Amino acid sequence: MTATAWTPVLAWLGRGVALAGAPGPVQAVLMAESVRGGIGRGFRALAGVHLTFGLLLVSWALGLSLAPPSGLTLRLLKVAGGALLLWLAVDGFRSRQPAVEATAQRRELPPAARGSLAILLNPGAWLFLGAVASPLFASATHRGGTQTALLVALALVAGAALGDGAVVVLGGVGVRRAGERTGRWVRRALAIVLAALGGWLVVQGIT
Repeated sequence: MTATAWTPVLAWLGRGVALAGAPGPVQAVLMAESVRGGIGRGFRALAGVHLTFGLLLVSWALGLSLAPPSGLTLRLLKVAGGALLLWLAVDGFRSRQPAVEATAQRRELPPAARGSLAILLNPGAWLFLGAVASPLFASATHRGGTQTALLVALALVAGAALGDGAVVVLGGVGVRRAGERTGRWVRRALAIVLAALGGWLVVQGIT
């Protein structure tokens, strides 16, 4: 590949990090999972997020293209995404002990599945794919072919995973080392954040 072809790859590695640095539902879910169950649970949720996001981006890089969701489709997506966050918030409030202990007492949705749903039911992710990713990959393909488009997709996922990994480490190591009392209050605060985000999405979808 020429230096010109590498330019969008390097640029989108940095943009992937910036994308993860913008607080949103995905980051709230990752933080909540890592605080509840430690760094291992957080990274399993992160794997679900970025395997799903990566598969979508690779599909776009290979030529799949959809218009940004709008109208009824966008409303339904907002309601579904909001309902997921509200459910995660309720689950967070019910869990008065770390998830690694609670799992032995009741069955629950695995962290990787929670991460995957956080992407699939996230209106922002689909708007990004339709409004930003499609023209991005068209430009990358024009510059260096499908190979460049795939490298851009992988760079974006890698950058986002690096940024989100910092969120997981903060929650799974930093917060949990502060003690159980602090962790309990942080879990409750994160549940409130998830509930607020979920309620906002539901209201947006209904009105």
